[in-house]
Amino acid sequence: MDNFWRRLKYYGIGFGIGLIFVIVLFRQKGCSWTPGNRVKSAILERIVFVDSTDIDFLNKHKIKAKDLQTFLENATVSFTESKRHGNEKIYHFNGNLGKLKSFNCLIAYREKSVVVDADFKHQDPKKYQRLSGIAKPLLFKKKNWFSGKLALVDIPGMRSNEAPEKFTNLFLKSGTLDAGKTTFDSNAPCTYFKWSALNNPKGKTYLLKTKWYQEKIEIIDVTIDP
Repeated sequence: MDNFWRRLKYYGIGFGIGLIFVIVLFRQKGCSWTPGNRVKSAILERIVFVDSTDIDFLNKHKIKAKDLQTFLENATVSFTESKRHGNEKIYHFNGNLGKLKSFNCLIAYREKSVVVDADFKHQDPKKYQRLSGIAKPLLFKKKNWFSGKLALVDIPGMRSNEAPEKFTNLFLKSGTLDAGKTTFDSNAPCTYFKWSALNNPKGKTYLLKTKWYQEKIEIIDVTIDP
């Protein structure tokens, strides 16, 4: 029996050392169950939006959507330098963004909102600047994002059975987020999207009031934007 417990102790020590090596050497890249990777997975399940300030930064440094995705997948999340509590969590990321080495920025994530945004200018959550004005989707998964009252959006030639897929594609190409009307950190945030029916002779611009519901953007109401 003593021999058994001795071997069990040695096994536990070896396992512990191996686990430390995995975490230290691979950091947050090789372990999907680490807190950092859980944060990354949650962020990449949403849509990353960028406003005019972000777009200027990305253009200046020639950073594309795929560069941002690589950054989010491989960067280190510093929880000690993040705001981890409340409805709006601000995470500190450090990594290589395009040609920018050891780059720091903030990524904002809300549990009940589809909207994720980056603050490329700051690394202190207390200085975080939220999206402003009109923002556009930059990074997203290819899937049918929308549900709800799609029939209120008048799209010529679109049948009801193809509405979610077709509208998602149209929105991701030309849709925008109206940050001024959107609520971000409340318990029941409402997101307002704009979409212009470019193939509509009347040139209507729709304002969609939505909420994040069961992995979908549910359209609650649609009005014509003046």
